[in-house]
Amino acid sequence: MTDSNTVAPMDEAPETNGRMPRGILVVIAVGLLACVAAALLTTGKGGGSAADLEWVQKAPIADSKPVEVPGGGGKMQLVEGGIRASGSNAAGYELYRVVTILKIDAGSPVGAARISCHTTTPQGAEVAQTPNSRASYPRSSEELFEQEMPETALVNFSAHGSELAVVEVNDLPDRWSTEREVKLEWPEYKVRDEGLNWFLPSRKPSETLVLPFMSIWKIKGIPSAKVSCELTTSAGTSSVKTSGALKKHSAPIAE
Repeated sequence: MTDSNTVAPMDEAPETNGRMPRGILVVIAVGLLACVAAALLTTGKGGGSAADLEWVQKAPIADSKPVEVPGGGGKMQLVEGGIRASGSNAAGYELYRVVTILKIDAGSPVGAARISCHTTTPQGAEVAQTPNSRASYPRSSEELFEQEMPETALVNFSAHGSELAVVEVNDLPDRWSTEREVKLEWPEYKVRDEGLNWFLPSRKPSETLVLPFMSIWKIKGIPSAKVSCELTTSAGTSSVKTSGALKKHSAPIAE
């Protein structure tokens, strides 16, 4: 006789051998594919990627006349300068880069000197912006000798469906300073005027002191720049200056 209080046994769960059921695996696979597709879309054209731009024009900036540093015993000069420009975008702007190098003879009496350099540009020019700052180099530093040299610069510029552009800057010297213990400060910002203030150590440079500097601009007109440097010591002040320009505005970028 069957016990009426006995509950009929439930069917046992199917054997899985420790493996995840096939239905769940399908759901996970579909989700992963969706994530990959979304990632590809966000890095595609116009989705936040940076456009690679080439410099399509270039012109040298003439070396300045060499001048004696205060107190004599050495000279300083602006050398190896140049302007390079990209093509112009749909709004008519082009990027252009200004590079100059200040050189001071080894053994010059410039211990504890201050150097102030300025790159000034024409009406309508704007210094380009990086995602975090201005496109002016080198950056402020307590030890300029240790600051890394960039190979590329990332700036805010509309081209090829992107709002960011990458340009090459890998033709610079190996360091921002050939002498250790050189400090650099950015002065107060002025429109169309990128300034840099160097503070030299108290000793004479043991080799030719090389101080390159660079800024990137955008303009609808013809790229040009004036560059000047003033060196001040306890013996007085000396200054050098030069300028350069391209001959024409760049042709449009092939979008």
